[in-house]
Amino acid sequence: MFDYDKYTQLLQWPNGVELFDYNPVIDWALDKIQNGIETENILILASFSKPVDREEIKPYVSAVLKEINLDEKVSEYSIVSNCYYHVQQIIDKYEIRKNLSALYSIHLDNNYPEFTAAFYLLYHSWKDLESEGVNYYYEGATIDNISSILKLEGLKFIEVYINKEQEKILEIESRLNKAANKNIEKQSNFWSNSKRIRKK
Repeated sequence: MFDYDKYTQLLQWPNGVELFDYNPVIDWALDKIQNGIETENILILASFSKPVDREEIKPYVSAVLKEINLDEKVSEYSIVSNCYYHVQQIIDKYEIRKNLSALYSIHLDNNYPEFTAAFYLLYHSWKDLESEGVNYYYEGATIDNISSILKLEGLKFIEVYINKEQEKILEIESRLNKAANKNIEKQSNFWSNSKRIRKK
């Protein structure tokens, strides 16, 4: 189920995201109306049709933020805010593969920064798992647990680069280890063989 409250937070970041997806704004506005919030600009947003014109809808989004007493948090584009947007969409289960592809592209376009490395590996892992049934990129990831691992990597990203709460980082890392380690023993021969192949 789409998290409309979380999307309200994302609406504060449109200037910090390279290709902010405004299509969910329509559903967000309809949800606000159903909950009794009917400002002039929310009604205008609800009247748009998908796919929306980014430049046409953007001023109304800014106006709505003012109406509900929220500020646009980012004044200009940044890689971290761009990643945060796509990560949060993944956590909310909104167009997961599309947002993972966006993180993969950010990784390639910005000289392979460390904070997008896990998403780069998971992007390739998922493709290999679907096409070959195995992956050479993210140890312990299987077709059954990769979506859970991806969500946990997203939560870790938010704690490391946005919230910066060390206790939560350690908790998420522990959950990641448990999620991946369940399958490492089964894959031990595969991984040792693949490592030998890469060394040749």
